[in-house]
Amino acid sequence: MTIQVADLVARYEAIYDERMRDLPIVNPGLAVEVVGFEQWEGKELGVLITPWCMNLVLLPDTDEYADLSQGKRVQCQFPSGPCELAVYQDEELGTYLAAVLFRTVADFPDQDTARAVAEETLVQILAEPPAKETGKVSRRGLLTGLRAS
Repeated sequence: MTIQVADLVARYEAIYDERMRDLPIVNPGLAVEVVGFEQWEGKELGVLITPWCMNLVLLPDTDEYADLSQGKRVQCQFPSGPCELAVYQDEELGTYLAAVLFRTVADFPDQDTARAVAEETLVQILAEPPAKETGKVSRRGLLTGLRAS
C-alpha cells in the first residue's frame, strides 16, 4: 500500500482532533502541515509538522518495510550522511519511516517559523557535506585554536 501525502495529513489532523487537542504539550499556534515531500530514491521525503512534534518522514512507494515491526530502526543514507529512522505501523496509513526532529514544538512562535525550520532541515539533509581539509588549520580554527578535521 502506497501512502499518499494527503492521507498522512488527514491522519495526523484526525489524531490531533481525537487525541491531542487538549493536551498541554500542544502548541495552539501550529497546525498539521507537510513540507517537501519530493521523490528521493523512489520514496517521498519530507517533514511533518504537527502541533506537538516535528518529524522527518519517508513514505515508501512499495511495501518494502511492511514486514518490519513497529519501532525497528532502519539506516538511511542521505547525501548529508546516515540517519536512523524508525518504522511506524499505522492501522490506517500502513507502514512508513520517521525520525523525530523536535519532540516538542512548544517554542515555535508560529507556523511560518516551523515551516522555515522544516524547509532548512530538508536542505541540510539533502546537501552533500563540505569537503574536509585534513591536517590544515581552517580560518575559524586559527581564530579559535581548533584544527580542521
